[in-house]
Amino acid sequence: MNQPVSEAIAKQLEAFIIQEAKLADEGQYEAWEGLWADDAVYWVPLKEGDDPTQQVSHLYDNRTRIATRIRQLMTGYRYSQLPISGMRRLISNYEFFAEDDKRYRVEANFFLPEYSIQSIHDFRIWSGRYVYTLSAKDDGFQIHTKKVLLVNGTEPVPTMAFLI
Repeated sequence: MNQPVSEAIAKQLEAFIIQEAKLADEGQYEAWEGLWADDAVYWVPLKEGDDPTQQVSHLYDNRTRIATRIRQLMTGYRYSQLPISGMRRLISNYEFFAEDDKRYRVEANFFLPEYSIQSIHDFRIWSGRYVYTLSAKDDGFQIHTKKVLLVNGTEPVPTMAFLI
């Protein structure tokens, strides 16, 4: 259907996306994991239009793999993230749609600087577009899908040992 949403719902959806980014940026992994629905898919394709059953992806995690990723980050032995990269996402150009009476699609551009001391004080820029499918849960929302379309997705990318 892709119907526009009310201004009130749009503000709530935007606040949820901002909170999700903040949790990831600040390494609040348990709280970040709690935002995901049981049927969750976290996907970073090489490019828009790819089919994860037909083409390779940078990342294609289901709910179980998301939990495993979080456990790995929390062990303190994820060497590519020791110490944890400094990050701060900027999110803009939001678009909000009601897919049906229970689900919403949110699309937004992002800019993510990452600073790591792993490889001689490396500073990387990640950018692209987020595409979320969300549904209402309690007094907030939950994530069913998060697709991350990187601007440079078809190029080789260094490790994604953090939450993009």
